[in-house]
Amino acid sequence: MNTAFAIFVLILFTLQGCISQTNSAGGNGILESDDKNGFDRPDPDVYECFDYDNWNRCFITHIPESINETSRAPLIVELHGWAASAFETRDHTEVAQFADNVGAIVVHAEGIIVANSTLDMGGNEEAWNAGYCCGDALAFEIDDVGYLREVIRLTLERYPIDENRVYLTGWSNGCMMAQRMALEASDVITAVACTSGYLSFHEAEGYSPIPVMEIHGFLDENTQYTNTINWGLVDENRRNLESMQTGAVENMYDWANYNDCESSLPDRNEPGTIYSIQGFTECGNDSEVALITVHAGGHNLYGKDQCNSDYVWNCLGNQGLYDLNQLQWDFLSRFSKVVNDE
Repeated sequence: MNTAFAIFVLILFTLQGCISQTNSAGGNGILESDDKNGFDRPDPDVYECFDYDNWNRCFITHIPESINETSRAPLIVELHGWAASAFETRDHTEVAQFADNVGAIVVHAEGIIVANSTLDMGGNEEAWNAGYCCGDALAFEIDDVGYLREVIRLTLERYPIDENRVYLTGWSNGCMMAQRMALEASDVITAVACTSGYLSFHEAEGYSPIPVMEIHGFLDENTQYTNTINWGLVDENRRNLESMQTGAVENMYDWANYNDCESSLPDRNEPGTIYSIQGFTECGNDSEVALITVHAGGHNLYGKDQCNSDYVWNCLGNQGLYDLNQLQWDFLSRFSKVVNDE
């Protein structure tokens, strides 16, 4: 092997798994591919289910009409909050409608629900195993990381997706799960942007820095901005010291630490009337960390209200003051993995 070729191979392996920034923020996410193989378009109103780890796991898929067999579209995996199904979340967040405009395929994954659960708090409702929250998924030690890996694998196998642009988003318990996936599945996840939830699992073995943004309402009545002391649907976790010590700003610093960011203080500070942005831009693997603080925001930061008598904390949305999906997409769409193209 001559010296020039050896250097070339070394560069390729160095780039494997790295993050690069693109110029596609806010635009149509579709790239063109030479792959002419057709694909079967799924019914977006029907669950697809399979057995995983002795549990029946389900998800739904939305593919915009603009995407065909020659596309290489980004993938958005959306994770619902506690007690919300994939369908309920799709209708509430309107991520699928937004994806039609930017040319992204969306998978709405669904957490576990255990019938006749005996838990005092949080049982008999959909949940993700994302730490001190939530309910059955935590109590039964559900392997949600493995399940979501399999959902992503199946989706990449079937549809014209750019595997370098796999994005996660989620709300509340779903945001917590999205951040757990970022930490434990950084080999397949490109970037995360989610709302109203903090990282609760801190198993970082094998982690390679990827961009993470969390959006949080300063007046969040559920997952409080300063801590999550009032949360944890397994009752004993309401007294969990870890939950008492976690807040939006600490969550940002946790990610700055995981992402090997250079500055000890945020080097991005953008004050605003409706929301402000803080973050770290000089981080390992060309990643970033960001926190958007919505000054008058509660737990529900989406445009649509979600009011019912049982869960009043989820009620009023942002009343059209900003487009949450656009905020998330502006962050996510800037990033793509750089992989070894063998």
